[in-house]
Amino acid sequence: MSLGIAGLKLALVDNKGAVLTGTNGIYKYTTTASSDKTGIFEVTVDNSFGVASVALTNLFGSTTDVFGNNKLVYKSAGKGNAQSVLTINALPNEIKMAVLGMPSDDKGGFNITGKSDSNNRVAFLAESAESFDIKKPVYIGMYMGTASEASQTLTSNNANDNRTTDAITIAQLERGDDGFGKYFFSSASKFDKSAMLADVFKTASSGLGV
Repeated sequence: MSLGIAGLKLALVDNKGAVLTGTNGIYKYTTTASSDKTGIFEVTVDNSFGVASVALTNLFGSTTDVFGNNKLVYKSAGKGNAQSVLTINALPNEIKMAVLGMPSDDKGGFNITGKSDSNNRVAFLAESAESFDIKKPVYIGMYMGTASEASQTLTSNNANDNRTTDAITIAQLERGDDGFGKYFFSSASKFDKSAMLADVFKTASSGLGV
């Protein structure tokens, strides 16, 4: 289904999935927070050296066999505990701290709390392409989730530079009846990019239905 990874957009959202902006949003720790109107950070080659990968797991739950009349007659399907891992080459530090929900001391320090902030929710939209046609984008949008970074290893340079990427795990939550998120295909007859962005990155006035 996918060919490469072409881009990623991130936003902080409230408990109903509405994008937070300004000093409450993803730019909260940057000098541009007061002028931020969208609340969306786009990962680019210029600002982050690009996104390396987006991995999604546990999209489906396990099944349980149901027997009747000595036959296997039904599969009871459980819901998956969806999880995403976003690997970005060099996410700006202040954006990363906002995504992880790390509290700032307003002096350049950010507290290592030892646990995820369950009230700090992240939405994202990733762009790839059809497996054999780079000109036909496909997208995965996830509505909200709690972010964490389990480990960070600093390694000495030697004959080669040894650098780490930013690997952020997002434990997905459901946005009311909307579920975890959606696939979007540009090849679909009624694909609407603006509608896709409005769906993933909802505003407080758009009617969330939750």
